[in-house]
Parts: sequence; structure tokens; C-alpha cells
Amino acid sequence: MQIDSLLQTIKAEEVRNQNFLHLTANENQMSKTASQFLGSKLAERYFMGGGQNEIRDFGHFTGLAHQGIADLISAAEKAACQMLGAASVNLSVLSGVHAMMSTILATTEPGEMVMTVPLENGGHFATKGILERVGRGHIFADYNYEKLQFDVARIAENCQKHQVKAIYLDVSYYLNPHNLRELRQAVGEQVIIIYDASHTMGLIMGQQFQNPFAEGADVICANTHKTLPGPHKGMIAFRDQDLADKANSIINGCLYSSPHLTHLIALSVAILEMQEFGQEYAKQIIANSNALGEAFAALGYQVRKANTSRYSENHQTHVFLHQKTERLALYRRLIVNQIVTNFENTELTKDGQLYMRLGTAEVTRRGMKEVEMKVIAKLMDRALSDDDVKKQVQALNEKFQKIHYSFDS
Repeated sequence: MQIDSLLQTIKAEEVRNQNFLHLTANENQMSKTASQFLGSKLAERYFMGGGQNEIRDFGHFTGLAHQGIADLISAAEKAACQMLGAASVNLSVLSGVHAMMSTILATTEPGEMVMTVPLENGGHFATKGILERVGRGHIFADYNYEKLQFDVARIAENCQKHQVKAIYLDVSYYLNPHNLRELRQAVGEQVIIIYDASHTMGLIMGQQFQNPFAEGADVICANTHKTLPGPHKGMIAFRDQDLADKANSIINGCLYSSPHLTHLIALSVAILEMQEFGQEYAKQIIANSNALGEAFAALGYQVRKANTSRYSENHQTHVFLHQKTERLALYRRLIVNQIVTNFENTELTKDGQLYMRLGTAEVTRRGMKEVEMKVIAKLMDRALSDDDVKKQVQALNEKFQKIHYSFDS
């Protein structure tokens, strides 16, 4: 095996990644403070918690304790509870999908009905399949295109008709908060509402988006690498301590073995950074999303608006593409100019129009503000028109290499 050749290919990918201007809504960058232990020898070790005299004793099993790490995690858990208004959080789940699976397995029973968001409305592709594999019933939620919110009357009707136990709000393509208060009022208190905050966790922690627990959610479930700029991991938060105790006994008892120690350290640091810098960071993300939308509109593009009449209330900006050029050819024009984003084509556009789902979280964390959003829009417009703007993109990219809103400074 030519291992050197294979590794050189990956190193080239690493360089290419550094040179791209990333505008994807589902990615971000960690600070050096958060990521410093990811390559540590600690990655080879299990984390069993803290303990006296460096010993962690469970009675049936004894192992090495890591009290310093336990103290960091405890501080992060307290900070997360404070920012979310949660009774308890679980940082041990391994990813967003694992958090979703763990939440469903811990709050529902086989045969019970779970309502989710269909893919064409922006729901996660994996949820329905997982529910079917673990023996839960499944039904889709209704979404109102005109109002960009859930059809609470239809949802309430279906919850009663199909005896829905839990509603899982797994939306990936959205610009404004969900009408969660109305949904809770419509379905009553017996239905468990699980709010997937994978995209907006950093904005929620920064107090600039809706507060799911204050508005009726029972559980917040998320991955941790989008607006929350942590590692690829997951987290679950609970509004009620009794539900948390019941769910965590299942999750911690049998749904994972190792919480992946070094990623847990990185996530804990990222959460503490949100406690320190999250409000300013979240405000700038939303300001940048609106500035980006305004800049594209000024260039003649149709830009989707949130139901608040602004272009965005979160980290996403949706810009429609009307060029007759084939989709992948358009995407290629961006890639050769070192610009990365996502193209989407969902029923959220009514007629299935192609649009770019631009994300502002990563460029915001690198220190870019409204003036840079105007520059980005112009560069992308030229790139989509098949102009060569690679040098200008490189110049912009190289200007913003530090990570802001972090302990690095």
C-alpha cells in the first residue's frame, strides 16, 4: 500500500479547504483553544468521569478518573443550561443523528407515533428511516408555504387522530423561528415536542433566536458544528428534570460507550465561548445574513424573505438562481473560483426553483461584517457569470484568518 501517496492526497485536500471561502450553512470553524486537544493522546482514552485520588469506581468496574476534564465539562453543562433555560444537558452523544436517535429512543416506546418534517419541507433525510427501523410509527407534519410556519390546526388534528406521542421538528432549510407557542397550544401538554436546533444552537445560546423551552419545547436536540462552532458531535437538553432523569438513564445506560473524549473537551470549550461571546457573535451573524440578502437583491437576484419581512432571522440566506445553465455547471463556476456553498431544490420554493442556501456563520466567526457581504455577493455574481475572480476571492479569504468571538484573543 502506498500510504505516503494516500496521505499526500489528504494533505492537498487540507490546503484546498483552507483556500476556499466557505459559505455553507452546515459548517463552521473552531477556535484554536477549542480544537487544541483533538490530536492529543487523550483521544486514545475513555472518559469515565472525575473521581477522588484519580480513581473512578462504579463497583462493578474501576477505571482512571480525569477530574480536570470533568470540571471543564461541568462548567460547560452549567453554561449550556443557563443559556438554554434547561434543567439538564447531555453532551455525551456523538453526533446530531445520534442525538436524534437517542432522544427518540429515550422519550418514546415501540409502536408509538412520532411526527416529523418531510424532506421537501426541509426535514432531515434520515429521521423517517430511523423511526421505521426502531419500530416507531411515523406521520409528517403540515407546513404552510405562504406563512413560512407550521399549520398548527392540521398538526393538532393529526396528533389527535393518530395519537401522536412526540413531534420532532427537524428543519434544515428555514429563515425564521418556528411558531412554537401556537403549536404547543394546539397539541396540548401531553405531546412531547422535540426541537432540533442543529442549525440555530449558537443563535439560541446567543439569545438572538427563539427560546424553545420558553415557547413550549420539551427537548432540544442538536449537532454542535453549525452556528455553535464546536466539533462534529451532538448534545441534548431537557426542560424538565424528571424527563431528563428518565431519558438520561436510558441514553447513558446503553446508547453509547465512549463520549469521544477529545471531542467532548472541544465541545465544552465551544459552549463556554458562547457564554462569553455568543450574543455579539449571534447578532453579527443575523446582520450579515440580511446584508448578504440585500446585496444580492441589489444585483437583481430574487432573495427569499423570512416571515418577518427581513431576508433572514438566522444564519441562512436563500438566493434564487435563474440562469439557464445546468445546475452542476453553475456550481462548478463557484468551485473553480474557490467559493463553496449549497444548492437546494425543495418544495419550500413552491415551484421547485433552484436556490443557493448561503450560510454566514463561518465567515462571521472569521471577522467578516456587512461590508464584506457586499463584496462576497459581487464576487459570486461574477463567478456565476463565468468570470475569473479567483485572485479576488483568495485576497478576501487571506485577509480573514483569525477566529473571532473566541478565547483565542
